[in-house]
Amino acid sequence: MISAYNAADLLRDAAYSNLSGEYLAILVLLRDVQAAEILLPTALYIAVLAAMNQWHREREAFACYAAGIRPARISRAVAALCFVVAIAVAGLTLFARPWAYAETYLIERATMQLSTAAMQADRFYPFGPATVISARAIDPGGERMHDVFLENREEGGVRIIRAESGKLIVSEAEGRRRLELETGTSHFIDRETLADRITKFDTLVYYAATEAAGPVSNPRRARTTLDLWQNAASGKEIAELQWRLLHPVTALLLSLIAITVARSLPGASAYPRYLAGLLLYALVFNLSAVGRTWIENGQVGAWPGMLWVPVLTAAIGIAAGRLPHFRFARPQ
Repeated sequence: MISAYNAADLLRDAAYSNLSGEYLAILVLLRDVQAAEILLPTALYIAVLAAMNQWHREREAFACYAAGIRPARISRAVAALCFVVAIAVAGLTLFARPWAYAETYLIERATMQLSTAAMQADRFYPFGPATVISARAIDPGGERMHDVFLENREEGGVRIIRAESGKLIVSEAEGRRRLELETGTSHFIDRETLADRITKFDTLVYYAATEAAGPVSNPRRARTTLDLWQNAASGKEIAELQWRLLHPVTALLLSLIAITVARSLPGASAYPRYLAGLLLYALVFNLSAVGRTWIENGQVGAWPGMLWVPVLTAAIGIAAGRLPHFRFARPQ
């Protein structure tokens, strides 16, 4: 589902729609990795809530309790699974997600600076302010184009070039792009007289200024966790670091809360437990977003920072399991 949404979103963006299928597939996978740090703990939370809720609703849990199996024994088995998933979330948050953002930003820069590897066959691409190029075929490695078409609108007319092959070279040092065409014909059509001057060539080179790539949208997300740990200075960098460190802890605590909520109100309808679980989930993740925003805006310092979010989550879990007026009573 999320992959289909990401693919549709990329195809709606004009900057990405001209990318090759390979690049689009890579971008979809990278966006999936970026979203996985939220989707994985969310899926675990809902799965634990739904499974444990249904288990108690069908009275299977009470049969186990009657046979002498204590609730804590069952909870430990589910908690072990939650702990394993939390480790996976930590790996995604600390390492995989920054890598995915870094790779995404590299591809974004490639879309801003035309290169042969990012082109598709039979598509027109701008090459400078008054030139467009297209190729009938492109090598799989993206190194060379075949049956190249180029149109350049000059002051006195239009120049149309057809070449057997070509290569687009982007030089960061020179600050411009170079298009090398081989074995072709150049037609210059005069705007006033419509005269057609034909020139054959073995090699022809066109230059165009390299377009400024500009800064990436959110570079701190692409920085490694170790780099942020050592060099985080601004509020946004500190917030990003603390989110990575505390998000797996919050996800683990939430999944443990789901066990408590699913065992609450024995004998009652399952819907209040679902509602309570969803409200607790929305509350905790909104608190995480608020805590992150406070640090980014300088309203809260690096200490306590976002530490209060997992602490408050743990307090909610303890309250849900022990305060009598919550009626989260369960068999002993």
